[in-house]
Amino acid sequence: MSDLAEFVAANADKIRKIESIFIKYPRLTSILDCIEECREMSKFSEEPQCMFITGGSGVGKTSLIRQYSSRWPSIEMPDGDIHPVFKTSIPASATIKSVATAMLSDLGDLAATHGTTVTQSNRLYALVHQCKVEVIIIDEFQHLIDNKTQRVIGLVADWIKMFIEITKIPVILIGMPESEAILHQSPQLRRRFLTKKRLTPFLWDSEANRNEFRKFLAEVDKSLPFDVYSNLASEEIAYRLFVASQGTAANIMSLIKHAAYDAIRHNHPCLTLAHLGTAFDSIQYDTTLPNNPFLVETSVISSWKATSRITHSEIGTNNRVKAKPKELTIRDTITRR
Repeated sequence: MSDLAEFVAANADKIRKIESIFIKYPRLTSILDCIEECREMSKFSEEPQCMFITGGSGVGKTSLIRQYSSRWPSIEMPDGDIHPVFKTSIPASATIKSVATAMLSDLGDLAATHGTTVTQSNRLYALVHQCKVEVIIIDEFQHLIDNKTQRVIGLVADWIKMFIEITKIPVILIGMPESEAILHQSPQLRRRFLTKKRLTPFLWDSEANRNEFRKFLAEVDKSLPFDVYSNLASEEIAYRLFVASQGTAANIMSLIKHAAYDAIRHNHPCLTLAHLGTAFDSIQYDTTLPNNPFLVETSVISSWKATSRITHSEIGTNNRVKAKPKELTIRDTITRR
């Protein structure tokens, strides 16, 4: 048995606990509640209540989908599985046919690729009702832009609108911030997605935002499989974690998980700065930081130019809000890629 296999076998329960950590902080809980509202309220309306969620890489979109889906798991039945929550993704360089094929495949259609776009669409309309789907979550909405053809983007957007009108099932679109340009170019689809939410990184620009981040870390600390708290929410460690992760949930959890495994390997009762420093070096973030933020004094971290950029939001200390950026069009988004 390899060293890794021995480590996993000896610490399976702790590893399982670490990997299952999910903290429902207020902003995330609010979005989860909105998805649930779309699912429930659409049962009483002719027009399903849909929602559009955007967020950059690492802010927790995948965890959000996984967490909501776990509330309403699929049920295996003799005459066909039931999927209260249907999760699917827009494929890269999407066309109507590739989107329909992906959705059919994700619902278990063994002949997903067969037929014309029309016959595939008709099978899909029937299948979502057969599977008793109550809400559809479509991830990677920005992949529509990969096609680089405004006409095709418009056709797929119109197909999604038609799908909602025919099935009367609420749809939750999830994508990167640039995908919002698709709705701006499709007024009819935009009308279906009047509810918009944005998942953003944690911030360090005010006491309220710092407290939110530290409360999140305190909950993570409680969830770790150690007998002693690691004081992750202390002002010093929280500051180091924020600078290292730039406030994104995925980076934060990746750091803490790697550090936790290092602590377990060395039979340590909690995480230390040394464990976090080792984790930071092993992950090798694409970062502009000049040094490992867990291995230097906080005064040194504060002197870095990158730290100032990371810890300040668009609202400066003089409370003057920066000019609102120009609204992107699909053409702008395509030409910037």
